[in-house]
Amino acid sequence: PMAGGDGEPGLAGRSIHEVKDLGLAEQLYLYERTRRFKARKRVQMEDVRPLCEISDADVEERVDNPDSTVYLIFMEGSTRTRESLRNAAVYHGVKVNEFQAESSSFQKNETITDTVKMLSVYSTQRSVFIIRSALEGVCSWLRTAMGAHAQRMGVPNPSFVNAGDGLFTHPIGEFVDIFSLLEHRRWDRSAVHLALVGDLAHGRTAHSKVEGLKVFDKVRVDLVAPEIFEYPVEYRDRMRQAGFEVQEFSSVEDYLEKSKDIADVWYFYKPQFSKCGDLSSLRLNELRSQVSFREEWLPKLPKGVTFFQTLPRDKEHPIIPLSLDTLSINGWDTVAANAYFLDVVLLSMLFGKIGRDLAQPSMESSLLTGGEVGGPQLAFCASAELPYFIKEVALEKDAHLRNPERARAGGPVPISDGCVLDHLGLGPDSTKCWEALRKVRTILGWSKTVGSEGVYSSKGNPGFFKGILTLPGFDYKCLRVQEVKMMASVAPGCTFNCVNGSKVVAKYRLQVPERIDNLPNISCKNSLCVSHPKNRQREIVPYLERVPYYVSSVLPNCPECQHLYVCKWCRWPHIYENIWDDLRQRQ
Repeated sequence: PMAGGDGEPGLAGRSIHEVKDLGLAEQLYLYERTRRFKARKRVQMEDVRPLCEISDADVEERVDNPDSTVYLIFMEGSTRTRESLRNAAVYHGVKVNEFQAESSSFQKNETITDTVKMLSVYSTQRSVFIIRSALEGVCSWLRTAMGAHAQRMGVPNPSFVNAGDGLFTHPIGEFVDIFSLLEHRRWDRSAVHLALVGDLAHGRTAHSKVEGLKVFDKVRVDLVAPEIFEYPVEYRDRMRQAGFEVQEFSSVEDYLEKSKDIADVWYFYKPQFSKCGDLSSLRLNELRSQVSFREEWLPKLPKGVTFFQTLPRDKEHPIIPLSLDTLSINGWDTVAANAYFLDVVLLSMLFGKIGRDLAQPSMESSLLTGGEVGGPQLAFCASAELPYFIKEVALEKDAHLRNPERARAGGPVPISDGCVLDHLGLGPDSTKCWEALRKVRTILGWSKTVGSEGVYSSKGNPGFFKGILTLPGFDYKCLRVQEVKMMASVAPGCTFNCVNGSKVVAKYRLQVPERIDNLPNISCKNSLCVSHPKNRQREIVPYLERVPYYVSSVLPNCPECQHLYVCKWCRWPHIYENIWDDLRQRQ
């Protein structure tokens, strides 16, 4: 099997939104090819054991195709990342277009999707889009949305590469960091000991370390940051779940005093005070002191230690003294230089020039709703298997008859034909039942359908309430899978009763779907997400995937529940109740 987009070889047509979008074999190929490319260009051939076998070592990296294009779309300021990528693209002999957001169609209220659709057809061969954005999830959305457009227009599937999005991740920067770590360790992947120092809360490559460091067999990470800059709990937990040994310290001084084994590589992240709210001058100085290294501490470091740091640095308040620039401890200049070599190799892979034998399958999700394939299926078709979120309930012998006494007891009036939705919003709070009733009617367009609704005490669950919606004469056999999935999304756990001749002839329980998408009153609650309503990207549908519960810094004090719903585009987690918007506020 081939891994590229549209069944193409290697990484051709693939997109990279997160580090894990490249499998381990692909990452090792990237690092080994970069090592060899750099050695040739710097005339520094090394006699070292290769990270992996390179079956196409005789194939030159240069693409040399003027009909292919690299688009540099930087909606945030950047010098080093953009210039490294621009020079790498120029090396390949392809067209290079720098798209400046401040003077572009983005200022004319054009959406990102429309802009990329336009640009993708201006080359007859493949285009690679490098995107840096303040919005999160841009590349994830575009790789899902643009495949069909490319096929329709008769151009190769474009690649989208995340060069930093919002506060989320920066996979290109992480690949450069890991390459530099491997180089420092003489290409030994057996173990690594790394100290992450400074603003770990907002550092995109700090967040990417969770996946990037997995190329090493044994990983030890020392987190050095005061509380305001601490590493988000979800990343700490994921490190520990991956088998990393993780220790935490409140400051550089605390680390040097308490750690029994100082890391041989330190990575400093510049404080981003603009994202920390209002801070007094005294507090600013205190925080800088906690994450800055002082020259007097040099004797406390192990032999051969190397420092990396995010650039550009603050010339007024450098967290590593400028006096260390000329010492062997300076590893940050090497990291900056390595970016060019890695970018050349990565672009060559994305254009399909090298790495064509790699076969790491791409797991691209479809935007089809509800898992239905081949058009709108009927939900209750006798010849088709029920979707996973619809479970048939066995009817008891006496459960077929509708009990007329319930009408006199304040229950809903029995019907002779139609359907009854029961157990809507089941729980101790009756307002949840009314909300579920309103959502079902609004989302499925049943507000003008004749019927009755109400909230009643649950006989089977003392102290609980449930909503019941009765629709006489409703032809349930015409319901499509998508419509029933909408019901399951807004009222999971409810039962759908099919009534014919005053008898319940079939009963189904609707379970929580694995994904909830493209409904009129859901949204990702991350204001930086490309799909968030305030960002006005009208084509982007909300799409939330069910995942097992995990502790997250963006859901403080969240009680443990069975599942969370994570945005497909920006990976922001939500509890089920929070994905819904209040339709009354929109109106």
